[in-house]
Order: sequence, then C-alpha cells, then structure tokens
Amino acid sequence: MGIGLELYDRYTALSAPHVTPVHVRKGTMLQEAGTRATHYYWISSGVARRGHISVAGEDLTLGFITEGENTGSHSDMMGGLQGEPALEFFVAETAVEAWRIDWMAMQRHKAEHGFVHEYYLKIIECSIRRYAANLQIRSHNTAEARLEAFRSQFPGLEQRITQRALASYLGITTQYMSRLRKTP
Repeated sequence: MGIGLELYDRYTALSAPHVTPVHVRKGTMLQEAGTRATHYYWISSGVARRGHISVAGEDLTLGFITEGENTGSHSDMMGGLQGEPALEFFVAETAVEAWRIDWMAMQRHKAEHGFVHEYYLKIIECSIRRYAANLQIRSHNTAEARLEAFRSQFPGLEQRITQRALASYLGITTQYMSRLRKTP
C-alpha cells in the first residue's frame, strides 16, 4: 500500500516552501540523539542508518532507510515539538540525496488541511510496516536466521552497508558477521 499519486502531488505542492534538497556524505548525521528533532528527511538516493545509544553507551542499529522512505522517529519528532531531545539518531550510511522537511510546518498543515492528515496516516502506515519487518527479523533465535531474514526482506541492501552496521543490527560482533558472510 503506497501513497496515492494525487495525494502525493497535493501534499508536495503545499509543502514545497518547507522542503529543502540536501546532498550529504557518508557519515553525516541527519538527526543527532540528544538534540531536538525538528526536521526529517525523505531519501531519494542512498542509505541512512537509524540508531540508538544504549544505557551502556553502545551504538545500536535499529534499521535502515532507503530510497522512497523517510527518516525521523515519530516519538522524537513529537517530543521535539515540546522541546525534548531526540533519543534516536539517523546517519548517512552512504552518500545520501534527500529532501529535508520541516516537521512543525507539516503539523500546521495537518491541522489546517484534511488531505494532509490522510497523507500523514499513509506515511505512518509505511513506517509501521518497516518497524514490523525489523521486529520480525530480530525475532529469530540465531544470527544465521536473522541474517537470512534480513537478506530476504531487504534484497541487495547488505552490499550497500558496512559490515559493522549489519552486525550491530543483527546483534552480533563484526568478527562473527565476517564468519557468517564466509559461510555458503
């Protein structure tokens, strides 16, 4: 289920003044944990990594965002409206071309235009599906099964990301990830 073309076109026209094209290099932070989230990014090319810093200070990979998907933790964006710091971060895993979108403007448009609320719900539905896919992958008991599920759910993505990021996502060490990749 995607976003209808007419709905997309209407929203794009309305939001154009609040959207900026960006081109960033690998390693660029799109959203930092600990700072207020005020914008999100719609990825047109490249891969971004979604992460969280654990209580122990570990960089944990929660998922990946690719072409046609948006960054931004909904809870961080909503917290940002109240001045709260983000708990998650988004970093360019590869060079990224994206559209930077003002969250506050989207919220104002949502309150003023019914079709924006409909568009917003479609975006939320896509995000929930992506979140569910990540949970399904992580629910497997073995690293081998998690890797196979990742490959099945996200064909071709493994070649676009670092071994370290994939190992973090799968909850294993980079050394073990290296052994898994060598196993036929």
